[in-house]
Amino acid sequence: MKREPHHFTYADFGKALFGSFVVGLTFLFKGGLMDYASTMDKFNVVLILVITGVLLTIEIYALSYKFVVHKRERPFYEFWAKRFFAITISSFAAIFLALYLYGFNNYFSIIELLKITSAVFMPATITGAAIEMLKK
Repeated sequence: MKREPHHFTYADFGKALFGSFVVGLTFLFKGGLMDYASTMDKFNVVLILVITGVLLTIEIYALSYKFVVHKRERPFYEFWAKRFFAITISSFAAIFLALYLYGFNNYFSIIELLKITSAVFMPATITGAAIEMLKK
């Protein structure tokens, strides 16, 4: 029996958020990463975000969309958009929430916090997506 991905729900959003939060916590407490990330330049931040988007798109296709039986009724761009934006927003929110929860905002400026969030974004997003998509 082939498994077909169901429509994206709030529960899926929650799973991605939780997965991103757990992985984000792992990376946030690496001292070297915090020091490096707060000094990254714009090119590195943009590169991380672009590569994360590409990897997430590949992951959405490989782990979910290839199992869709009726591809004409569920085109890839619709399937991708729901998952891509929900996963990226939940991952970004989870990392940013963790930074404020642990008081990093008292030590870093908002720009440095965004750079730190970008540095942790890739592993948190990829893992959050995998947890949501491999739920069975």
